[in-house]
Amino acid sequence: MAACVAPDDVDEPNVVVVEQDIAEPNGISLNGISLNGISLNGTSLSGATVTGVSLSGTSSSGKAISANTGSTAQPLTGTTYVGAKFNATTSNGQTIALRIDAGAAGTGTSSDLWFYTVSYQSSSTTWSPLCGLDASNAPIKAVSVAGVWASSSTDAAKYLTSRSQFTFACQGKTIGKCVELGYKTFKGYANQMAACVRLLRGDFCGDGQAHTVDGTTLNLYDNVGVQLDTEAWKAEAGWDAAGAVCINTTNGTRWADAGTCSRPAKTATCGTSFTSGVLLISELP
Repeated sequence: MAACVAPDDVDEPNVVVVEQDIAEPNGISLNGISLNGISLNGTSLSGATVTGVSLSGTSSSGKAISANTGSTAQPLTGTTYVGAKFNATTSNGQTIALRIDAGAAGTGTSSDLWFYTVSYQSSSTTWSPLCGLDASNAPIKAVSVAGVWASSSTDAAKYLTSRSQFTFACQGKTIGKCVELGYKTFKGYANQMAACVRLLRGDFCGDGQAHTVDGTTLNLYDNVGVQLDTEAWKAEAGWDAAGAVCINTTNGTRWADAGTCSRPAKTATCGTSFTSGVLLISELP
């Protein structure tokens, strides 16, 4: 099976803390041909990004409320969280308040996910959509993902498991796309999910830098059977959670300067098998 997902809008690429044909009105589909983009997440707040959401919050009545702390648990599911407020940390070290305004269960292969309308407190009296607005001026929803994406001196987008924080992943952005493609941490696919994020952004070197163009069509499939290869396309690269394991030297890649990246091996057989720790394989038409 292959996956079609809408391309990302360009925004902050250095974020956060956790198909077949398009068949649903929101553009989310369920298998490996994807229009990839550079955006990691859609939670950009005046140049800063949300880097972690606390697992502990308060309900609309002021009662304490906690998300699941299990390392492979889906943090937020159900209507219990509607009206809840959580604290989050931004990439510039600020603490902001988040509020869940609405929630609904997904459908189809996303029926085990919940999608929430989330706002952040932009002033003492104003709340703004965390993920922005869609073309119809409706708030873009987010899905919760266990863990965080943390920036370091060598990697601007490294995924870390966490028992104290989770990520709100905006629909239509890279993290959200990978979760809806089936790479769900609570099903044991945290490494495949992290590899998917690297793959869609063309993060060949595993340093958090994207080397792709929004809207480039590619096919992806994995070593666990979540996404299957149904396209006779040319192998581009093999991926793990840290970036590209190898780059195919006989076919074109999304990054013309891939030769300057020291991490991936350059081989004529890259992308033909799941060896050397490869979790996902990308192909180009």
